[in-house]
Amino acid sequence: MKLATAALLLACMPFVASAEDAPSDAPVPWGEFAGWRVLMDPSVGNACYVAHIYNAGVFIRLGRFRNETGSGIYLSFNNPKWKSLEDEKEYPVSVQFGNHELWDAKASALVKDNDVTRALTISTGDESFLEEFKTSDTTKLFYEGKEIANLSLDGAPKAVSEMNACQKKTDEVLNKLKSKAEDIDPFAKDPSVKASDDPFKL
Repeated sequence: MKLATAALLLACMPFVASAEDAPSDAPVPWGEFAGWRVLMDPSVGNACYVAHIYNAGVFIRLGRFRNETGSGIYLSFNNPKWKSLEDEKEYPVSVQFGNHELWDAKASALVKDNDVTRALTISTGDESFLEEFKTSDTTKLFYEGKEIANLSLDGAPKAVSEMNACQKKTDEVLNKLKSKAEDIDPFAKDPSVKASDDPFKL
């Protein structure tokens, strides 16, 4: 058995219509590809993710996260019928991609009072987790030996490719902003400032 470590608590929030309409901490859309949404999430270190909605509020979300303690990959399963989930409680589960070996994990539950968000999220630092996801036709989730989710991953290769493109562009933009911020010299001479009491005036 392979092991995926316990996750961060992630809000499986509704998709926003546009970057302009979204609060600063809401996901920013990158696009839709092969039936998957690709977005960037400021709340997990400006990392991108993919999400696919199936029916009756069932969806999965896979992406990267970055925080003070490190970075990795997470996968969330959401099903409104999982009403007995307890918020923030950890549940021992197993995840399987196609015919690959099972990943054992402790999944963190996220429950909101909206009758929609009933999610289990796992995370790992193992890149082969992502590789199996994008090269498999299905993903299954097991709890206490019982299969509780069996979802198609059709279109995942294209979605993950676009997720990586989203991340590359996001990092480029952030690096440019960081460089511009570092280039600003608060002590540089400004011809428009001629105050006689300016001790730093050249």
